Amino acid sequence: MSVLPSVVRWLARLSGTLIAGLYVFFAIGEFTTPHSGPSPTFVEGTGIALLTATCAGMLVALRWELTGAIVSLVSLIGFTLLIRVNNHGVIITMAVPALLYILDWVLHRYRTWSPMAGN
Repeated sequence: MSVLPSVVRWLARLSGTLIAGLYVFFAIGEFTTPHSGPSPTFVEGTGIALLTATCAGMLVALRWELTGAIVSLVSLIGFTLLIRVNNHGVIITMAVPALLYILDWVLHRYRTWSPMAGN
């Protein structure tokens, strides 16, 4: 049995939990002592909601890999289309856990499909 599915699953879990935890840490810091000036506009509020959904999807994926990954990626794509971001490295970093969860789902779903020996 290959160790790759377990490694992919734990990388997805660790990276998703780390990113979601850091997001919560920064959100709490921003809402308790705001540094960004006036209240967010509708577009900024929608961006915050989409990023929250992205991180929530990462946490949902701890139990339901494909569902959480799809929620996370769709929310992140919506955020990217709504908010113009100059640093795409951040977007790619936030997409990595969802992509790993999809890979994990594929590896575990098709792990029983193997060529029959002796044919």
